[in-house]
Amino acid sequence: MVGKTIAHYKIEEPLGEGGMGVVYKARDTRLDRVIAIKFLHAGKVADAERKRRFVQEAKAASALNHPNIITIYDINQADGADFIAMEYVEGATLDRLIPKNGMRLGEVLKYAIQIAAALARAHAAGIVHRDIKPANIMARPDGQVKVLDFGLAKLAEVMEAPPQAATATMRAEAPQTEEGAILGTVAYMSPEQTEGKKVDARSDIFSFGSVLYEMVTGRRAFEGQTKISTLAAILHKEPSAIRDIAADAPRELERIITRCLRKDPDRRFQHMDDVKVALEELKEESESGKLDAMPSPRPRALVSARLAVLAFAAVVVAAGAAWWLKRPPTTAPGGAPTLTRLTSDSGLTTDPTLSPDGMLLAYASDRGEASGPESGLDIWVQQVATGERRRLTGNHADEREPAFSADGSRIAYRSEQEGGGVYVISTLGGEPRRFAREGRTPRFSPGGESIAYWTGGIIQQALVQGKIYVAPISGGQPRQIQPEFHSAAFPMWSPDGKRLLFLGVRDSANPATLAQEMDWWIAPLEGGRNSAVKTGVLPALRRLKFTFGGFAGDWVTAAAWLPERNGRSRIVFSARSGDAHNIWQIPLSHETWQTAGEPERLTFGAGSERLPSVVSLPGGGVRLVLASLNESLDIWDLPLDANRGIVKGTPQRVTQEGAATRPSVSLDGKKIVYRKPAASKQTAWLRDLASGKEALLADDTGNARISSDGGKVAYTSPAGGDHLYMVSSAGGDPELICDDCFLPTSWNRDGTRLLDEQVAGKPVGLVAPGRRKRIPIIQHSSYALSAARFSPDDRWIAFHAIPGPTIRQVFVVPFRDPSQPGVGPIEEKDWVPITDGAGMERYAAWSPDGNLLYFLSERDGFRCLRAQRLDPATKRPAGSPIEVYHFHNARRSLLGAGDPVAVSPAIAVDKVVFGMLETTGNIWMTTLP
Repeated sequence: MVGKTIAHYKIEEPLGEGGMGVVYKARDTRLDRVIAIKFLHAGKVADAERKRRFVQEAKAASALNHPNIITIYDINQADGADFIAMEYVEGATLDRLIPKNGMRLGEVLKYAIQIAAALARAHAAGIVHRDIKPANIMARPDGQVKVLDFGLAKLAEVMEAPPQAATATMRAEAPQTEEGAILGTVAYMSPEQTEGKKVDARSDIFSFGSVLYEMVTGRRAFEGQTKISTLAAILHKEPSAIRDIAADAPRELERIITRCLRKDPDRRFQHMDDVKVALEELKEESESGKLDAMPSPRPRALVSARLAVLAFAAVVVAAGAAWWLKRPPTTAPGGAPTLTRLTSDSGLTTDPTLSPDGMLLAYASDRGEASGPESGLDIWVQQVATGERRRLTGNHADEREPAFSADGSRIAYRSEQEGGGVYVISTLGGEPRRFAREGRTPRFSPGGESIAYWTGGIIQQALVQGKIYVAPISGGQPRQIQPEFHSAAFPMWSPDGKRLLFLGVRDSANPATLAQEMDWWIAPLEGGRNSAVKTGVLPALRRLKFTFGGFAGDWVTAAAWLPERNGRSRIVFSARSGDAHNIWQIPLSHETWQTAGEPERLTFGAGSERLPSVVSLPGGGVRLVLASLNESLDIWDLPLDANRGIVKGTPQRVTQEGAATRPSVSLDGKKIVYRKPAASKQTAWLRDLASGKEALLADDTGNARISSDGGKVAYTSPAGGDHLYMVSSAGGDPELICDDCFLPTSWNRDGTRLLDEQVAGKPVGLVAPGRRKRIPIIQHSSYALSAARFSPDDRWIAFHAIPGPTIRQVFVVPFRDPSQPGVGPIEEKDWVPITDGAGMERYAAWSPDGNLLYFLSERDGFRCLRAQRLDPATKRPAGSPIEVYHFHNARRSLLGAGDPVAVSPAIAVDKVVFGMLETTGNIWMTTLP
């Protein structure tokens, strides 16, 4: 079919197939526009009356001209084939977008409201869809929804089902529209559809409820081993309670879904407009933070509830606050503390801190706004007793890491505006004052006269480079604390204000082991050489198999130093043990300032509980707040004029895996290969960006790279050694091409050679698949080389060198084939420096014309995308670097992913593909003994 012209539509490529027909991408040669064309299976249109009614209803739906309904251009017949020509929509159907654990609330509401709007419009015109299911709902990259196939179920009417249909096993993939007398798709049919009764708009409402249930939970509402058992479930069973699957889902959302899924049509919502209004109100409550989540039935699960009824007067507010401060510690059965949710935002709400009296909560939040260059985190203040809150800051830069003064009247925080620094603002609001031109995680001294902060940043996955300063709040020269330390960061005051706890490394004798040598230190404020004491906390935690996530500071920045207890201090921190990231405490001796006991877990959630803040309550006990965060590392793409370095849009999510990394893209931008975990190994997947279809290429791999033409993929399998394989992207058996090779990094233009690497001082290798051996091509006597890539014309190779822990430098070298007689590895004198070697710049990728080199840069403190224009002949830098795209955003970040290879860019003619970490979360509270 591909390449043929039917009527005036030239078929370009297949997009997918369903129970009623096959869909292709095509071009309307008369109007010169891209369309989608569905060829209906011949047996579906044999009945002239059914075809007439289908055409009538499909045209009527299209005539609604609604932004959420697919537009039909033509319904016709040519060359014996019945077809529908319709609007071509880039994106993926909902069945491909729903992750196994369900969507985030913001995504659920964004899509559901649009679907409801489309159905409401159709129902108002007397049109019932009859086959609402995730596969009939398309989501564009910009988030707009299109409902497909209005009227198509008419073609299946009054057909006889094959005798084996009732007992046929249900397939795991998206179910197709039933071909029997019962109209619709089995898993999403209403009870009246299953019995072959007359249906109306309320049947669509039931199907919509099934889709909404699946969006929230990641599971179908009604399932069975066979079609007949699925039909029985629809008629006689209720879906599993949402609260048992998605504990954070709002109560009101469950009520909406439950009402949509009533067996009796008279007990459902009667109009889709009512469903739409209910969802819109829910969205407003979610964005305003007034939404309650489900109570969890599990003792150790996070429990959500409103903190108190809003006060009617100041006296009631004060009384409520006083009661809250004096209430006894609460624990769930088994000794685990009960956590209460304080915020309910769909975006990122993080960095909680309590005022010294425990009555106010400050945090950073984007309140679920669309993340991008025009949005960021702001500082908010919230009353603990009433939930009333106020936004203190409001600009496009991220502002985070708030800290209260001793009297609670001021807040210091980190802002990324004007290059970053520490600011101070009144708790009541007003104009902020810049306190320090550089600085992170500011902390007021217990007496309120000074602020401690640090300068520097995270330079590797678990390596911090910084200096600590203390400056008077009234103004004056900052004083560096422990200046002899190679690195010192994340200061925390002792309760008496005489000492600082910080993360540090005293000596830099062995750069390769800096991360392992880091520990928490305690130093007196007055300083003095060798006055700092190493606590031994981190080595102790490592011996106990604790791990510290990709961001080295997420378990230290909000570490809290609790008051004395029996001659000891308690340090509260977050760390990962096993699969969960929880809040812990560990005692320190006041005599030695070293560990004085084993770590004790304070929270028991199964997710990621981080960034604790604590205060001691007047009536006894300790109040603890924390951020419960969700992290999703996925593949994204950014529309780009790649030869000119000009961005054409905003980043769009490609995968919904939550752990997809290391993308590789074909030159035409149509296919990508990426890696995702499965059990204890990594798997390689191929994805067609136009259709959204995916295929497993390898179930145990270290790295995978697709050829420029998209025809084949090279990958490494660590099973039994390092073996390099090649497989066709169309499928088939893999071919072993090298017995002793490492991670593939780049194909040459015609796919006859590969570059590979083994970082740690080893040379870049050249692999010829037919020769099954590796030849060194670029090497250095002192440091490692990485990420080598052929230029589009195969005449040059770009790579980055690793001279030390804080430096990455991009080079280009002329390619000389070492397999030829008399040709050896490329010497260092032939290296052409592209970056200046002053910081972290790496993972270079060529533009399609070879005259622009893209790379990741951390020059401004973030991990961003830059490019360097090259002289076409010499490949030397021509002009200043281009700032292609900045990722200065805490919610969506390249730096937050930790490992830079996970997010390294891949360039196609019209896009750059990369990995990006999205972090969402909310604030929770508990009271400890």
